[in-house]
Amino acid sequence: MLNNGSKFFIGLTALTAVSFGVYMLLIHPSALGATALFGLVAATAFLATMVVFTRDGDIELGDSSATTEQPTASMWPLIGAAGAALLLVGTITTPIVALFGIIFLLATFVEWAVQSWSERASSDSAYNATLRKRLMNPIEFPVLAAVGLGVIIFSFSRIMLAIDKSAGAVIFIVLSTLILLAGILFAFKPALKRSLVLSICVVGALGIVAAGVGSMSSGLREDLASAAEEDHYMHRECGAEASKYFDKLPLEGVSLTSSIDTVIELSGGKLIARVQGINGEQQSITIPRANPTNIVFRNLDDGEFRLVAHLGEKMVTDGVKEKVETCTQLIPQGAEQALTLTIPKPAVAGEPFSLEVAGLSGQSIEVVVP
Repeated sequence: MLNNGSKFFIGLTALTAVSFGVYMLLIHPSALGATALFGLVAATAFLATMVVFTRDGDIELGDSSATTEQPTASMWPLIGAAGAALLLVGTITTPIVALFGIIFLLATFVEWAVQSWSERASSDSAYNATLRKRLMNPIEFPVLAAVGLGVIIFSFSRIMLAIDKSAGAVIFIVLSTLILLAGILFAFKPALKRSLVLSICVVGALGIVAAGVGSMSSGLREDLASAAEEDHYMHRECGAEASKYFDKLPLEGVSLTSSIDTVIELSGGKLIARVQGINGEQQSITIPRANPTNIVFRNLDDGEFRLVAHLGEKMVTDGVKEKVETCTQLIPQGAEQALTLTIPKPAVAGEPFSLEVAGLSGQSIEVVVP
């Protein structure tokens, strides 16, 4: 027979299920209210199942399995409830929120199951607690340490991205000095109370996390926000003039381990190509289609120049085309820089591919893509 508690939760489950159905049919099937009602149905159904299974916790007279020992308090039901809430919210927001909900639910399932098993291992509660620690601590400590360190690193990165770069250097020095002093204190005073050591560590970590949350709300500092919006550091400006961002700190050398196919030299105002395996100077090079090809541009003339690859045009929208170009940075005399080309389509007569030096007319290397 069903007890009073079982009847109550079954009736509550039926009521929430009917409400969920009415909301789905008459209002909106994908609204936030439908998600909340579905979560309520799942929660009440789970509670009803547990109450029916445990028979409201009633113990029959003469039951030898009855015990007056209270179960150990656990935080995992609260974490499981938070995971279920995150999973529901993630279905209507972003997948990362749902992923965290799934992680919380899996952790709750494993931890709660192990705790329940350890409490029934023997009649000695101290031995049961030791048994659980021996099984779970080797897993819990590394995971918690990695998560905590990741949160602190992420929070510190938000602080450094939000404040001025000059102030960031000062804050970095101050924080590192405080950490060093705390380490020296712990090393020279090993008899410090454990509660004091934990308090210092917790206060420091919470301070960094709180500052990180505040920095996230304020956003990036002005120069980084502008760079992110305008894509300063990814956009290649291939003109003859120097670019404020793209040409900052240009690379002036190529690693000996680089796989180089062709060397393009600018010498005496003349542009020539030296192809691996082919003797003499060339005025055209052949590049395989859809394969990365490494080209080195070597500037032997006085001044700063860049190599520009003209790779035809592409359709942006209906009737609108734009030129496809890529280039090296401006490099001074005696420097060299690599340029990697990956051309997905063959060259055609209507749109020839070529290599040129920005600002130098009458000199080009033909690029043949079969």
